[in-house]
Amino acid sequence: MSFLGQEEQIRELQDRFKYLYIALTVGALLLFSRLVYLQIFNGDKMRQYSEENRIKKVKIAAPRGMVFDRNRTLLLDNRPAFDLEIIPQYLKESKRGNETLETLASLIKMKASDIRAQLEKMRGQPSFIPVKIKEDLSREEVALVEAWKIDMPGVQVQQEIKRTNLYGDVAAHLLGFIGEVSPTELTSLNKAGEVYKLGDSVGKFGIEQRLEEVLRGEDGEKLVEVDALGRIKLDRSKGRVLASELEKPATPGKNLILTIDQDLQMAAVKAFGDKAGAVVAINPKNGEILAMVSRPAFDPTAFSRGIPPALWANLINNENRPLRDKTIQDHYPPGSVFKIITAIAGLEEGVIDEHTVFNCPGKLQVGSKTFHCWQKNGHGSINVREAITKSCDVFFYKVAQRLKSVDDLAKWAFYLGLGRRTGIPLPREVPGLIPTEEWKMKRYNQPWNPGETLSVAIGQGYVLTTILQLANTYASVANGGTQYRPFFVKRIESNDGQVISESKPEPLDTHHLKPSTARAVRDGLYNVVNDRNGTAYSQRLPGMDFVGKTGTAQVINLSKDRVYAKCENMRYRERHHALFAGFAPADDPQIAVAVIAEHGCHGGTAAAPVARAIIDTYLRKLDPVKYSDAAIAARVEEDKEKAKREWLAKVKKAQAEKEAAAAAVDEDVPQTDNDTLPAAVPGAAGGD
Repeated sequence: MSFLGQEEQIRELQDRFKYLYIALTVGALLLFSRLVYLQIFNGDKMRQYSEENRIKKVKIAAPRGMVFDRNRTLLLDNRPAFDLEIIPQYLKESKRGNETLETLASLIKMKASDIRAQLEKMRGQPSFIPVKIKEDLSREEVALVEAWKIDMPGVQVQQEIKRTNLYGDVAAHLLGFIGEVSPTELTSLNKAGEVYKLGDSVGKFGIEQRLEEVLRGEDGEKLVEVDALGRIKLDRSKGRVLASELEKPATPGKNLILTIDQDLQMAAVKAFGDKAGAVVAINPKNGEILAMVSRPAFDPTAFSRGIPPALWANLINNENRPLRDKTIQDHYPPGSVFKIITAIAGLEEGVIDEHTVFNCPGKLQVGSKTFHCWQKNGHGSINVREAITKSCDVFFYKVAQRLKSVDDLAKWAFYLGLGRRTGIPLPREVPGLIPTEEWKMKRYNQPWNPGETLSVAIGQGYVLTTILQLANTYASVANGGTQYRPFFVKRIESNDGQVISESKPEPLDTHHLKPSTARAVRDGLYNVVNDRNGTAYSQRLPGMDFVGKTGTAQVINLSKDRVYAKCENMRYRERHHALFAGFAPADDPQIAVAVIAEHGCHGGTAAAPVARAIIDTYLRKLDPVKYSDAAIAARVEEDKEKAKREWLAKVKKAQAEKEAAAAAVDEDVPQTDNDTLPAAVPGAAGGD
């Protein structure tokens, strides 16, 4: 029995339920349709999504390209290194963070507090990004961590590549080093179209920096299956995702074959010993860099994985500046090595010729200033060949006085490559300085003082050059006047040895010298090393025709009472720099070398031995038959016989002249004048 009106209300509610049933039915149909769509039509895709929840991408670091010398001696290689990392997300979710850190600390000999500090320092980054805890784990540490890893959620060992210089600090400045990319570098590199991420390595110096795009490979990726705490599962069977094309192998960088000869590098380092300085050797026929060494140096291997603070402090506090490349980043007064420029300027401008003779009394007075020669008692009457041989300062002072201005010296210095960058493809090369009248007016707002030209004439005053410039200048003199752009990459090859590109000589400028000029300068340079009066006679290489010029460059102004003070008795930082530049062999130059030994006092004893060691090593390798010990000994004997014949011819000529003179005078006139006879057979003493 129902009350009045209830039936109407029930009927009204029943009509409303009908719409509810329809809505539920439609919803069920939509849900079913969606399930059908996902399960049947997109089943494979959904399965892949679900698998990706248990898959982690692991980077495969690409090996950088290897670097070889011209004889394929390996210089830079990649060695495996193992780093310990923690993923904070997994460590936190495990609820066993403290226990894990204590266990880990005992395995790797670190304090748990230090590990926590590392994690705290990186707290601002996303928790799924690994935090590097310790680099370069030992093999024992790697084995222990791997054995305990199942009980240490979030802990992993990541294999990285350690860039290794196989010869330690040899050629460190040329080869350079790599390091982790900084946020600033990241922005600039990625703007240039590269793809770098935090943690990636990038070239920071030398060839590693200059040829980064060649040496850098392309990182790969592999997929591994992990559990909810990020631990890699031991079951290595691959599902659809693990077998998919999402994985990619790493692509190694390209290899470099350099023009450098490592044997020359080692010879230079050995000859330098503990001296500070630099040496560059060039092939004068094409501009190839054969050796390029700056001392002291550093081991780039230590830089590739982050620089320990103690090592960095030692390097930056070292007063000999091991971080600077002294071949191109530092410039020096060239001293007497510059005198061939003065000789060339005088001969080419016509103010002297090869027979011009000046008297050297040991000093030259110009106004109120006295310009001294290094030989206190002077050299007497001397021509240009002898002036180069004996390094007579006064001769070159007088040449400078005859030139119109310092601009004549500057012109020939520029022609032969000084005072400007050589164009070598390395960063941070300085241009040096060759002063002109215009330069001084711009720099100091003062006119040029003619007396200043005399200082420039002997490579002092405002003159500054790099060792690379000096080597290239002497290479230009050796080859007849052609300036080449120095280069150090012979070939670029793919990882399987295919040649990708090959360097070619690049002539920059040519200024041919008059034959008489070239002859006079070469004769003088030859006698520097091979004549008994030469300043580098002790460094001669019999049978190899090694030629060159010594130099001594003052680093401070000396008072009159200290001009002739013994250099070795001065404080180290006040001692003169020692320089040498030359080439060999004289008749067909194959190598040109320039050396500076900082505070070495004398070019003939501190710098020339380094050049001698390099040239001796190179020529013996270049032609083992011609420059064998037996062949050299035979040429030395031949030269001795030639010198003896020439001496005997001079004796006979002098005797004939005396006899002719005796016949024309009265019998009372003395018949003997021993001063006209040669004193001894040249080269007969000493066996060389």
